[in-house]
Amino acid sequence: MLANKRHADYCALLRAAEESIMSRMKEKDTEAEKAKRRNVELEARAAHLSAEAQVWEARARAQELEAAALQSQLEQAIVSRSVGSSLAEREGVGLRSAVDDVEDAESAYVDPERVVLVSGPGCKACGKRVASVVLLPCRHLCVCTECDGVVSSCPSCLSFRSSSIEVYMS
Repeated sequence: MLANKRHADYCALLRAAEESIMSRMKEKDTEAEKAKRRNVELEARAAHLSAEAQVWEARARAQELEAAALQSQLEQAIVSRSVGSSLAEREGVGLRSAVDDVEDAESAYVDPERVVLVSGPGCKACGKRVASVVLLPCRHLCVCTECDGVVSSCPSCLSFRSSSIEVYMS
């Protein structure tokens, strides 16, 4: 009778331990599911922010290119004006005609595709602009910002590119 009583007590004790363990496992499973959902939400948010950052970076690049082109046009206009005024002074002409001014304004246009902003290595993809983007994982500085979005492999070593970093040289 004592053996039966002990056996019943052990069984009750085991059932209580199993119930406790099962409830803890359910709690941990619930926590794991919440963590997975939160992780998915955070990954989606990170992807959204990454895409937004790329859009802002592209806008900034476009603005930088536009500013550089305008700066170049301004510098060329200043040089043209100083050369024109020195020629006029040499010839004794006080003022130039309005037609000459219009021709000078037209000649001050600088094609941004042909402008080299800073000296440095040329773009291996287009050959028109200065290389300012380092391709990874090979680390070659070989493409310009415009060609960065187009090339899928490094023009120098033909290795597949995984990402890129824009380099600002001053």
